Amino acid sequence: MHGKYSLPVEGVSVSRDEELPVIVGPLLETDNLRVSPHECLLSVPEVGRFYIREGREVVYSVASGADPEWVKLCLNGQVLVALLHQRKIINFHASSFIYNDRGVMILGETGAGKSSLTVSFALTGAGFLTDDLTPVIFKRMKPYIWPLSRDVKLRGNTIMQLDISSEKLREAEKGTGKQYLEVNRADVKGHVLQTIMKIEIGDSRKVEFHEPSVAEKFSLLRSEICSWEMLAGMLETEAAYLQQLVQIVEKVRFVRVMRPAEITIAKFHSAVESYLNTELHEV
Repeated sequence: MHGKYSLPVEGVSVSRDEELPVIVGPLLETDNLRVSPHECLLSVPEVGRFYIREGREVVYSVASGADPEWVKLCLNGQVLVALLHQRKIINFHASSFIYNDRGVMILGETGAGKSSLTVSFALTGAGFLTDDLTPVIFKRMKPYIWPLSRDVKLRGNTIMQLDISSEKLREAEKGTGKQYLEVNRADVKGHVLQTIMKIEIGDSRKVEFHEPSVAEKFSLLRSEICSWEMLAGMLETEAAYLQQLVQIVEKVRFVRVMRPAEITIAKFHSAVESYLNTELHEV
């Protein structure tokens, strides 16, 4: 039984229909994706098909026997990303929080430690903003993190290290081996983005911080845009994003963070916190 779904953004209608609209003459077409400047059709095997239009309408059909939790996951993941792209709201595979009134966005590959670091800060007083998907909007030419109402998905090792009570957790989608934690969110509609950290796992014995070149900053940010491949069918959005990337690189402090593979979350948190405190004194 599938209930009524919603998305964590305003102005979007979500409905179910076994007959989805057809996209005529898409600019991008693959086995599971058809994209034109204002429409997108996404197929997820064993889950369903999702039609997204103009950043404000979603129509979906469900595959036979599909787990409702996986349908919800797709709506709050790939479908949400497509909606943001259609609205020209740049979004990154990143988590974010507010530390001492400073907006921090954490980039990194899956498993790098974005969620665990963000939750660690949130559990010790920082303001939680986003996990795994971070939209950035612009106000008065400044980039702002746009908070999203999505729970954090954590691995068992992270839960153990952060000593999170089982009463605060619920099982994630079947097969993921993870659990969801509802984190107290910062009571803000947005926060200026001031620091970007790109986490990488290396052979170093301690946490190291390096400032990349301007070209590296641009390249690293571009590589972390969610579902960049969709933009081959959204040329106006791609052009808008390139301009937005330039503004972010010009206005936001960017640092590459190299962390040892076996470092504990507590020690990693401590190193990042020390860096942020030093950065605050430099501003």
